[in-house]
Amino acid sequence: MPSRVDRFNVIQRLAAAERGANPYPSILESNMAGDPKETGADRRLLSFEQDREVRDWTKSLGCTEEQLRAAVRTLGNSAEKVREYLKK
Repeated sequence: MPSRVDRFNVIQRLAAAERGANPYPSILESNMAGDPKETGADRRLLSFEQDREVRDWTKSLGCTEEQLRAAVRTLGNSAEKVREYLKK
């Protein structure tokens, strides 16, 4: 019998497929939305997967791409931690 986690993962993949999203996203792909209108975890995690994402984060945080990449290397991809770091 499948575990609760296995059943949850199956439900998540079915829901993603229903929305037309990739049912097997990579970790990096799931860190930032493909759709700029999405919210939630996508707004809490930084990703450099698409040029649009880098542009939007640098604009939102008021920094250069180099500053953003350095902060993520130091702190990880938490938008909250990077935002606090860049305020200093």
